[in-house]
Amino acid sequence: MRKTASPVKPPFPDSPEPGDGVENRTQIIILGSGSPNAEADRVSSGVAIAVDDQAYLIDCGHGVVQRVVQAHEAGLIAWDTSDLTRLFVTHLHADHTVGLPDLLFTPWIHGRATPVQAYGPAGLEAMLRHIQLAYAANIREHRAAHPSSERGYQAEAREVNEGLCYQDENVSVYALPANHGDLAAWSYKFVTPAGTVVISGDTKPVPNFAEWARGCDLLIHEVYSARQFPDRSPEWRAYHARVHTSTRELAALANAIRPGRLLLYHQLFWGQTAEELVAEIASDYDGAIVSTNDLDVFEL
Repeated sequence: MRKTASPVKPPFPDSPEPGDGVENRTQIIILGSGSPNAEADRVSSGVAIAVDDQAYLIDCGHGVVQRVVQAHEAGLIAWDTSDLTRLFVTHLHADHTVGLPDLLFTPWIHGRATPVQAYGPAGLEAMLRHIQLAYAANIREHRAAHPSSERGYQAEAREVNEGLCYQDENVSVYALPANHGDLAAWSYKFVTPAGTVVISGDTKPVPNFAEWARGCDLLIHEVYSARQFPDRSPEWRAYHARVHTSTRELAALANAIRPGRLLLYHQLFWGQTAEELVAEIASDYDGAIVSTNDLDVFEL
């Protein structure tokens, strides 16, 4: 029987000591479950997958680095900001990237010694290079004032192509083109020894996504309320129908994929409660569904 991920309630247990026989422990933490709309209790997009406490960050919206600090202080995770050395960007919209200066400079002050390895669409290298230029005075002052590392504030960008885009002893990461209008965008699939996690990024349904993601343990997918959709203005209806996924469309995808668990993020409630949003999907899909909140943690 295929495993399903289960939520972990705080405090998360301390990291096992060497020799405890626990290997390939895989955590998924929702750092930002929100959208471009500023919300009191949600920051924008950010998810971390950690295998044996090596973190792989997917997107970095506003507040994501602060959420890592909060999660560490609460005992939800054993790793910390200085361990943020691998980044996968789905696309270059601000709600997925506006936290990049924070990701580069705050963990550097916390002691990160190596550059961030950043993977994503064309344009990511230019974005990161311009962040370095914009914060040149900050970099110069910090390097002169205290013993920060020489390279911990830097990033090395690599443009993603379809298929296997990253591999190490913990994970194999695959990229699939998403459909987010005219902006280059990617979905990612993380294959770990404990199971498979698929994260959609921002996208409308694409024809081969269901086959690509089929049978994953966790499907983390964006969504908007089909029930509330008619109340939007014509301009917003045209936009969301063109570049995002409705609850009805997501239910159809989930029926084809049959993930161990469906996690909702980048949620556009438009006045609905989380329970009502889940109910919209559940009316057409009988699998496990979670409307995630910031700092929700799951294990494979």
